[in-house]
Amino acid sequence: MSKIDPNNTKELKEYLASLSPEYVEKRNQEQVEENKEMFSEFKDAFSKSCCFLCGNKLDTFYEDEPCFHWFLRPNGIRKKHFKSYLSEPIGFFRLESYLRWVATTENFIKNINDLESETSKSKIREVTIKYKNIEWSLHFGKTDLAGHSPSKNADFPHFHMQMLIDNNPFIRFNDFHIPFSKYDLIDIKLMDEASDLIKFGHSQAPGMSVIEDEELLNKMDELMVAAENMDSATFNTQTMAAMPEGMTMDGDKLQLMFKENKETKVPLRHLMKKYFPEVNLVTNIEPPDGFPDKKTRNKR
Repeated sequence: MSKIDPNNTKELKEYLASLSPEYVEKRNQEQVEENKEMFSEFKDAFSKSCCFLCGNKLDTFYEDEPCFHWFLRPNGIRKKHFKSYLSEPIGFFRLESYLRWVATTENFIKNINDLESETSKSKIREVTIKYKNIEWSLHFGKTDLAGHSPSKNADFPHFHMQMLIDNNPFIRFNDFHIPFSKYDLIDIKLMDEASDLIKFGHSQAPGMSVIEDEELLNKMDELMVAAENMDSATFNTQTMAAMPEGMTMDGDKLQLMFKENKETKVPLRHLMKKYFPEVNLVTNIEPPDGFPDKKTRNKR
């Protein structure tokens, strides 16, 4: 692999295609286990109000030690402190992963809006993530990737971000043009030219785009349990049930079904098939109340 030029997509695709399925599966599993271990370490540090990356307390910052935890707005930090930090490549995908991990410590899936159906047509990648009273939005389009020529401040590949605190802007999209790292550019190229061989995902901190993957959604649906209330629900599920013409649901069976639902938290739509095999069900799964809308930059 050391002889492969990562910037040469054709060469890289040929190398990837030559790998055996057994080797690919082994490497994928190793990566999953590594991600699990890192996320576990991250959560442990986060629960102690410590930064997994720099080791400092999450509520402190030092101007000469820039770190991703700055985006949690530690005490005393101001937008001016980000000027130098964001003039250098910090890694779009590394930052996105970090913010996803932060969001997931509060809520699984529902704090991350990465829905393709809500992505602007002009954007290649767009995501909005929230944690408590902070919301971050990251995005870039083709013009950002190409650089804004002849602008002196943005004539290079870059992305934009917005940071809201209590719905008030702390960092605006147009405040900074954040340069991509060389690894970002390689990943973006692979996403565009080798998507048939490489799949990018966030196994430890997925977002709401899981509902757009039918196969994954079916697997998740089998594991779902009923939430205690709407505020704690990861999804908003609505099921329409209809019995065949001339048939009705027996009252005694309904009582047993509701009793089992209360005791086991198994969703009613799953229990209906157990108590009424003939029932026809249509289920719609949507984001829950409080799910963040995607934020995008208005053209000037």
